Amino acid sequence: MSAASFPIRCKGLLFDMDGTLIDTTIIVESNWKKWCDANGVVFEELIAVSHGRPSFEILREFTPVERHAETLSPEYIKNLEDLVTESTEGMIIIPGTRALLESIPRDKWAVVTSAGRNMANTRFVQTGLPTPPILVSASDIVLGKPNPEGYLKAAKAMGVDPSECVVFEDAPAGIRAGSASGAKAVIGMNTGTMDHKHLVEAGASPIINSFEEIEVKFLEDGWIEICKKA
Repeated sequence: MSAASFPIRCKGLLFDMDGTLIDTTIIVESNWKKWCDANGVVFEELIAVSHGRPSFEILREFTPVERHAETLSPEYIKNLEDLVTESTEGMIIIPGTRALLESIPRDKWAVVTSAGRNMANTRFVQTGLPTPPILVSASDIVLGKPNPEGYLKAAKAMGVDPSECVVFEDAPAGIRAGSASGAKAVIGMNTGTMDHKHLVEAGASPIINSFEEIEVKFLEDGWIEICKKA
């Protein structure tokens, strides 16, 4: 995928959730810190590679093989994610998210998240943001980001070729997933969850700080045009 620049025309918008539409970094990192302390894992090592990836992949990487039967069980993962889901302290909505989602025709967007389906649905209820017409969660895939499976499933469900979609992502794993899906562009969300240089290195182009920086137009011929505000 070559570097893209505004304006960008597409037929579908695919959004990551955490760090892109909302930010629960404080909640997620706090819970991973508790887990690391309880399991003898170096928090800094885990958090450096965890953002944008499903819990089961992180657990598989940071727990011994002999514990995988326990830590990779659906019940264990659900209990871990429930602790995160129940907390809302420190959760914020990325500026411009509500206005943008409320303006998009229902057949033009989807959310692809590394969160489980229950957590993702709960976050939209907690924030009052529009419920995604199509949601592809960690519960719906075999391979998490940076594998493109989630984005490919979302594009297929929309009935849009991946090459005619634009992905919005804040994490290197997600950016690589969007790129690997063949998306027309992967717009990097520099929302503070990752350093700007990491977005560039992963291949995001262009990069914005929030949705308040762009204007999204829905054209009569069914195309979408994304422009940078003056």
